[in-house]
Amino acid sequence: MYILNITYVLSDTKVQLWKTWLLESVLSKNQSKLSANVQVYKINHSAEAGQVSFAVQFPFSELDHLDSFEAKLDNEHAISLAPLFGPQCLYFTTVLSKEDF
Repeated sequence: MYILNITYVLSDTKVQLWKTWLLESVLSKNQSKLSANVQVYKINHSAEAGQVSFAVQFPFSELDHLDSFEAKLDNEHAISLAPLFGPQCLYFTTVLSKEDF
């Protein structure tokens, strides 16, 4: 199991706009490719004053499917996220894999 984790840091005045963007530009457009197990978490610490952070996690069973989706999502970030938010929404990605002990 692999998880594409994307952390977004945005202005607290842009939260509702970001949620609408996520739903319409990412989740709805990619519903057939995504697992129903996509999770969105608010990060409850380490935000600067006036900022809110969220982690969005997309699970994949195969790494090549994750890579393909990540490339498509990078394009969506460039086309719609950056023009809509500019510097008021930053993000970074992390790819996680389950470790057995």
